[in-house]
Amino acid sequence: MKIFISLLLPLSIIVVLSSCTKIVYINRKIAPEIILGKEHHDVVFVNLFNYTHPENVNKKDRISYHAGVLGLLDGLSSFSSDSSFSFFLGDTLKKSVEAGLQTTLLPTDTINAICNRFNSNLLLTLDSVSISFGRDTVINNYYGREYITINFTLNTRFFLSLYSEDGDLIDRSEVNQSLGYKTRTSMSGLIILVPSISRSSEEIGNLAFQAGHDYVDKFYAQVVHDTKQLYSGKPFKESNDYIFARNWNKAIELLEQLTKNQDPVIADKARYNLEVAKEASEPGGR
Repeated sequence: MKIFISLLLPLSIIVVLSSCTKIVYINRKIAPEIILGKEHHDVVFVNLFNYTHPENVNKKDRISYHAGVLGLLDGLSSFSSDSSFSFFLGDTLKKSVEAGLQTTLLPTDTINAICNRFNSNLLLTLDSVSISFGRDTVINNYYGREYITINFTLNTRFFLSLYSEDGDLIDRSEVNQSLGYKTRTSMSGLIILVPSISRSSEEIGNLAFQAGHDYVDKFYAQVVHDTKQLYSGKPFKESNDYIFARNWNKAIELLEQLTKNQDPVIADKARYNLEVAKEASEPGGR
């Protein structure tokens, strides 16, 4: 009997606690990371990263970097799916940029010249690309023998700059994509072969394509799906009914009254529910 009671007590506490809260689902609208005017925008793309230069990329890896640039370009082309943008290809390999100068801002006259040539009001440049393998090492022992497992991750990073036709820097962004690539295991002391960038061009191109899409998404508002807990119980029944009915004004009105309740516990809970209701009532919340 004592064992039964000892098991029943924590279960009862869980039931009581769970009955004191309810879950509400909220969609929040987040402003674009890159904000432009509402006029039509003509975007011209230029790749400033010279992947044929030996100081930037090993000769054997050039094909994979080339695949990365083309994949990124394909992803960026999704600009053209929106009638408010036109996307033009200026140069996929501008070799005049010296190695080590990828982070230098373009001169205003260069920006003006490129934009005038393509009749564009925005210049998007690929400044630099980084492709590498990360590794996570796990050591296990089986029957007195040590085994090493290495989980490899293929990482791609693209650095882009956006300029106005007047030469002003609007934004500098980094877009990353990674892929759990290979898992290799061997006995301790034996050599584990490391994946090769030169043999990963297809995977790099796919990651770059998604990175291009990610960059375009920076120009649009995003909707984030979130869940919040609401205090429930008799004092909050009416206000919660209005929250689930999406009648934010009435819910906020009732909760503001409850924040003045003489019971400090009810007042604190009402303040919490009030913040949830206000957040959900903001533009984009529903």
